[in-house]
Amino acid sequence: MPRFTPPDDLPAGAPTTPCVGTERQREVARAVIATGSVSAAARELGIKRSQVQRALTALRRKGALAASSTIRRYLLTAAQDDTAVHAPFWQNLLAYGEHLGAEVMVGPFTYNKAVFSDHETRGGAFRAELQPYLRYDQVDLGPIVFCAEMNTLPTAVQPLSGLEAYTGQKWSVFPHAKVALLSVPTAVDRLPKQIMTTGCCTIDNYIEKKAGLKARFHHIIGATLVEIDDEDRVWCRQLNAASDGSFQDMDVVVRDGEITDGHAVEAVCWGDLHVEKMDPIIADAGWGVDLEHMTCVPGDTMIDALRPRYQFFHDALDFTARNHHNIKDHHHRFRMIQAGTDLVESDVAGVARFARATQRDFCQTVFVFSNHDDALPRWLKTADFREDPANAPFFLRCQLALYEAMQREDRDFNVFWWALQQVDDRRMDGLLFVDDDESFVICQATGGVECGMHGHLGINGSRGSAVQLTKTAMRINRGHEHSPSIHAGVYTAGISGRLDQGYNRGLSGWSQTHIVTYPNGKRTLVTMVDGMWRAGAGRAVEMLEAA
Repeated sequence: MPRFTPPDDLPAGAPTTPCVGTERQREVARAVIATGSVSAAARELGIKRSQVQRALTALRRKGALAASSTIRRYLLTAAQDDTAVHAPFWQNLLAYGEHLGAEVMVGPFTYNKAVFSDHETRGGAFRAELQPYLRYDQVDLGPIVFCAEMNTLPTAVQPLSGLEAYTGQKWSVFPHAKVALLSVPTAVDRLPKQIMTTGCCTIDNYIEKKAGLKARFHHIIGATLVEIDDEDRVWCRQLNAASDGSFQDMDVVVRDGEITDGHAVEAVCWGDLHVEKMDPIIADAGWGVDLEHMTCVPGDTMIDALRPRYQFFHDALDFTARNHHNIKDHHHRFRMIQAGTDLVESDVAGVARFARATQRDFCQTVFVFSNHDDALPRWLKTADFREDPANAPFFLRCQLALYEAMQREDRDFNVFWWALQQVDDRRMDGLLFVDDDESFVICQATGGVECGMHGHLGINGSRGSAVQLTKTAMRINRGHEHSPSIHAGVYTAGISGRLDQGYNRGLSGWSQTHIVTYPNGKRTLVTMVDGMWRAGAGRAVEMLEAA
């Protein structure tokens, strides 16, 4: 593709022209201004969309480009006909809407079909305080659609079933009493669309039969916060209320109509790390970590803003050097040798260094043993060190440690954790590790959230899945699938690594999404868009490499 030559004269009203940064970064910025979008600029320049994003990110952090100044916000919830409003929550929602400058909209659902078929009776069955906020038709918000016309039965077990393509390529929010979320597969180089439900502002009101009683169990008083910036990027967060109607949104608490900020969260379950293939934008935005040097500059980062009591690492090790996905691919092996990245010990050491770089005094780091971490002991069982002289010394040290543990009948020995201790000067002191079939429950005072499961192990020896785990009636934060979702009480994080891991091909629902858990046990998914974890938040920095 021929190189795009940006114009010398910028159009009227264009963003501030960069005056610092590399010439290449300025070229990229001008291409975005001229073409009108990141994707179009990437096509014109013949580079990846992610490279364009990184160039703009670097320039913004240097003050060369203005950050998005216009943020539109919406608070979307649902209401059932002939049902009382949860008054404390409604008061808090309106107060938060006023605080944010957000428009509040309510999507109605009902068992009475006349409410939707007869225009004269519209709104007659809903409480007076809701009337100014009710919407009965589809509301197009730009990159996302509020499908207020979707009258889904509140007893639906899977309220998003069959709705993946309902709004085309746009994200969508559907009114419903249950909170659910799905990530819809799309091309690898694009952010997958998400579809989700709202939660409800009316109290539970169900028929005392099986379907109704089941629905009551999953009835959520809550709403969805939608943020859209002036580049049509969209962020959505779940606002799940406690019984008193209060709720927390990141570091903000809304209670009794009052808004206070600076509150810490209980935990962040990061999307699967895959440190060797981690996205440098996510590393910087999440923790302020420079992956090349494994140094950290705390500041305008997600962890420093939220100050979680715990942070959970899933799939910390990718095991790139001898990953089973490409262990027999001699072309891949040769490329790693050429790049000097074919040593397993170096991969393990990188995980230890990353753990130290992301450590905070206010936060306990917890490793959750995962299937990619398990690739190390699998390698020790199946590989022949004689065919891999570069890794033979480390292989044999691990093997000896494993056999000695078996000799002393140490059934708690985990060779992955042992290997991390060997490459860390402090032997991983101050960091915690949760092995398979171990539990780590947080928020026990409010019913508990299980955070010790990666998600790859299912019930009765089967492969794990989010839907399967809903049968346990446990509230669970998990990883593994890289595609974020909410199924009843099971929240699944995405990935912190690059969306292209080298072995995944075709359409994908993967996104860089994390789970935030609040002290009251309520949770939300947080998806990073262009290195931003919420509209207007700080971005990550990575200088654009030569195309």
